[in-house]
Amino acid sequence: MGMTPLHQLVDLARSQDMAWDAAQEHLTAELLRPAMPGIVDTLGRLRRETDAWVARSAAPPTYPVGFCAVIRDRIFEGLVRDPEVRRLTAAGLVLKKTFVILKDRYFQNAIQFGNLYIDVANDTVDPSKPWLEWMDVRDVPFENIGELPSLIRVAESYHRCRVFPNVYFPLLAPVVPLLSIAEDGRLGLLHFQDGGFLKDLAGGLPRLHAWLAGPARDLPSLPPAYATRLQRACGANDFAAFPFEYRPCTLADIAVQADDYAATFADPDRHAAILAVLDLVPVAVRSLLAMRIP
Repeated sequence: MGMTPLHQLVDLARSQDMAWDAAQEHLTAELLRPAMPGIVDTLGRLRRETDAWVARSAAPPTYPVGFCAVIRDRIFEGLVRDPEVRRLTAAGLVLKKTFVILKDRYFQNAIQFGNLYIDVANDTVDPSKPWLEWMDVRDVPFENIGELPSLIRVAESYHRCRVFPNVYFPLLAPVVPLLSIAEDGRLGLLHFQDGGFLKDLAGGLPRLHAWLAGPARDLPSLPPAYATRLQRACGANDFAAFPFEYRPCTLADIAVQADDYAATFADPDRHAAILAVLDLVPVAVRSLLAMRIP
């Protein structure tokens, strides 16, 4: 069997890692850098068009704060249609979306073009900053998404939340291993994208296993009041209300479930089972928030 849809998702997740590429350096120096003044002008036009588009969608008064992914995705769509950019990609320059941890503080949606890092939403945390930042990838203090301790550390600071192990939904836990309590006190699933899980899955989930065997044991348990309310909300296993089985479990149980995911991934004929879980993750995220626990 050739590439399955799940293999394609894994490749897409891997493509969002950022890395300097020696094979791109000559093209970056000879073609891309001389073209950057014009590309910056194009980026400015696309950003203005994006701002106007969001405004027509009733943007909140805090815009652009929190709209990093929306802005990046919209501008990227415009870039891939631009004649000059298409000329450069036809010459061999790689243009792609990236999702990284920046400066050990932020979750960053950006663009990599050749060996250049381009942030078209640099003002979405602090609106007083310039909207555009670009530089050589080697000059960017970043970490690719993958290590759960890094994700937890940055999430707690960046999103001002408290993080706990998901030991309540064993089928979901290898994909979304963390729960969070936000500043407003609401319980939710800590989920940004499936990329970290997918990259780890392709190798048999070694990062998840290492985390379960060590750092996960140091996380605090969900406060009893939240655990009680979660049981009341999900304990009846009404899958119309929440799509995953509620069954309190141990970290060892999650490791067993992770092994099942790895075995399923190794058999392309069974990939549909993992895709079905991934399809339900956004439903689960919305459903738990809608329960308004506490």
